[in-house]
Amino acid sequence: MNIRKALSKTAAVLAAYFAAAWILSSLVCRENESGGEVTLYLHSNGAHADIVMPLTDPAFDWRTAAPPEHTTGGKNGAAYRHIALGWGERNFYLNTPRWRDLTAATALRALSGANQTLIHTVYYTAPPAEGEHTVRFTVSRRQYRRLAENLAAHFKRQNGRTLPVAAAHYTADDAFYEAEGRYHLFNTCNSWLNRRLAESGLRSVVWTPFAAPLLDAYRQP
Repeated sequence: MNIRKALSKTAAVLAAYFAAAWILSSLVCRENESGGEVTLYLHSNGAHADIVMPLTDPAFDWRTAAPPEHTTGGKNGAAYRHIALGWGERNFYLNTPRWRDLTAATALRALSGANQTLIHTVYYTAPPAEGEHTVRFTVSRRQYRRLAENLAAHFKRQNGRTLPVAAAHYTADDAFYEAEGRYHLFNTCNSWLNRRLAESGLRSVVWTPFAAPLLDAYRQP
């Protein structure tokens, strides 16, 4: 009976969580948008969303926080033009390069909020193609500066320098950095990015733990 009650309570909590996610992720918040100067992209692998930005721009130069030389490709002179940035739970990032590598223990630990986080950067010579998992939008240079500074503030630093994770890479074109914040059920990688957009005066949703509602918000006129 106790097990049955526990399962019933767990099911009720999960139902409430997904109901809240569905309702709140459908409520789009439009700030004082005035785009046109800087082109950005939201790019998803189906579960996790990254923000893709110019590697260099008059408003912000990402080479100061995340130098391409921290990647194998960058060390070999790759002509990167864009950087994608995402945030997530440390153990999940480092031990789950592919979804088939995910274990129940890794997922539960990530959702507990008891461990550290990383920022993952991926470098591109050209932006990802627009499509089901990529949406393009433009912002003003003032808005972009605010967004970039907001994102950069979540890198952990020592003596003013960001902290790359040694030998942590998925490919020749990415790097990981120690990050601020805790990942948990109500602060997922996607809700974190959604909040950065909201704080920067850009379009967002009220709350979402998922990637798709965030991309859908930017597909709206």
